Amino acid sequence: MSEQSNARLIAPRITVLVTSVDKQGNVNAAPYSWIMPISFKPAMLCVAIQKRNTRTLKNIKATKEFVVNIVEKKFAKQAVNCAKCFEWNEDKLARENLAKENSEKVSVPRVAEASIALECKLVEIIEPKKADHYLVTAEIVNSVKKKEIDKLDVIMHYSGNLFCIPGEKLILEE
Repeated sequence: MSEQSNARLIAPRITVLVTSVDKQGNVNAAPYSWIMPISFKPAMLCVAIQKRNTRTLKNIKATKEFVVNIVEKKFAKQAVNCAKCFEWNEDKLARENLAKENSEKVSVPRVAEASIALECKLVEIIEPKKADHYLVTAEIVNSVKKKEIDKLDVIMHYSGNLFCIPGEKLILEE
C-alpha cells in the first residue's frame, strides 16, 4: 500500500472549513479534514496544513487568528468547492454563496451557515521532521453552538470526493 493510502486508512474524519484573513482584510476559506483536539484546559486544537504556500497558512502566520467552521450537509458542496482557487485573492465564500458573520473574539469572520464555529488564536506552527504537513496549533478562544452536535448532519471525509454522514450511535460500557 502506498504511503498516501496508509494515511487515508484513518477515516472518516470530520470536515471543517477554516476561514482566515490577510493583513488587508481579504477573507479566505479552505476545507480540511486533518484536525483534532489537543487540550481541554486551555481548549486547543491542531489542524494539519500541507507544506506549500497556501493562503490559509500565510494568513494564519500574518494575523495569528482563524476560525474552524464545522461542515454540515446543508453546505457541504459549497465548503468543499472552497478548495478550488481561481485567483489568489478571490472571496471563496462569496463565490460559493456562503455568508460571513462577525466573530466575537477574533477578527476573522465565521461562516453563517455553520451551526458550530471555533474561534482560534495561533499558539505555534510545528514542522515535524519528514512530514509533508505543518501542525497548526491554536487555542479556542470562543465557540459558537447554534445546535447540538447530535442534531447536525456533520460531514466526514474518507478521501478524494468521498464523504459520509455519521449514523448509528453506540454506548460502550466497561
